[in-house]
Amino acid sequence: MKTLFLAFTTLLFTQFNALACTKTLAMGTNETNWPPYLVKQGDTFLGTEVDAVRAIFKDSKFCIKWTYFPSFSRVQAELKNGRVDITYAASYTEQRAQYAHFSLPYREEIMLLYKHKDSADVTSLADLFSQDFTAGINRGSFFGDELEQLKTKYSKQVVLTAQANNRFSMLDKKRIDYVIEDSVVAQYFVKKHSSISQVKTITPINVNNVHFMLSKESLTLDDVATVNQLITKNEAAIKSIYQPVH
Repeated sequence: MKTLFLAFTTLLFTQFNALACTKTLAMGTNETNWPPYLVKQGDTFLGTEVDAVRAIFKDSKFCIKWTYFPSFSRVQAELKNGRVDITYAASYTEQRAQYAHFSLPYREEIMLLYKHKDSADVTSLADLFSQDFTAGINRGSFFGDELEQLKTKYSKQVVLTAQANNRFSMLDKKRIDYVIEDSVVAQYFVKKHSSISQVKTITPINVNNVHFMLSKESLTLDDVATVNQLITKNEAAIKSIYQPVH
């Protein structure tokens, strides 16, 4: 009788979940070692971004399936054609808005400059590139209009990588001179590599809110409205997740 009850309870729970989740969204990511936001362990994704997504979409009609791609540029391409439904921690640009809806912001990011201890303390990005130094940057990311212009002008000095750990490893080995990175992520790698420190003679490279990007190909404005409602509803939970790391 007990076995029958457990089987019935399991079936009821499964049916409840199926009813609660009516649409599965493919969440695209290119990161596997981006602490504390996202770390991939085996087939499992962990970190504050994962915790925030779980808190936001809990008890909603959406289920989230995390899907890995080798670069953020690839994530954007898949989002554009609808094979990825959503991605996270995205800065708004007019170019991206042509193929993606943007949710309300759910956290802020501060992008700072980091150097090898043997590198100079530059005072601006223009100063950095004019001295023929190199900078490691996440492939496909947007860090403000000034950097976009400098990336075009000094393209040979910009080293595009897909993983934060690769950027900081290259910096530690002096294969590049600087890295531009989220300040929270950089805290982990600065502790890991004693040769790396923040460049404090330069103002933040970019400070802005980040959003979810949602594919215009696979999601509707009603879906976007639902996501925005979920962000607003769970604002306190989101803040509590990110507060300890700032």
